[in-house]
Amino acid sequence: MPHIVLINVSDFENFFNNFKKDVLIIKNENNQTNTIIRFEESFLNQLKNIILIKTITIENINQSQTYYIMAMKKNNQITIRLDPLTDPKNKTDAVKTSLAYIAKQYKKIDPAISIGKTNLEQYLL
Repeated sequence: MPHIVLINVSDFENFFNNFKKDVLIIKNENNQTNTIIRFEESFLNQLKNIILIKTITIENINQSQTYYIMAMKKNNQITIRLDPLTDPKNKTDAVKTSLAYIAKQYKKIDPAISIGKTNLEQYLL
């Protein structure tokens, strides 16, 4: 299961409050749109320790997947992974890129955050 652990997290709710809907457009070497990743709604649970982000990826014009990215707080860490209930069948590059994008957004909001354990190193560059 693809995941990214962020460490030194001080304000989990800050990310939820600063989350903005976004669209990533990735072009291929011919400068044609190859992939679209759309981040839609975000939801914070009542205990304020889990954020779900509705995400849609469209690859190669005809392959789309809808799923939720889960950001789960435990102590001063956040684990970013796919929500098990909506886990996409194909863990494509676009799905992995969407997880890395969320981690990068956390780091933009709070530069003190650093990357801990992950199996998505190449997507975080």
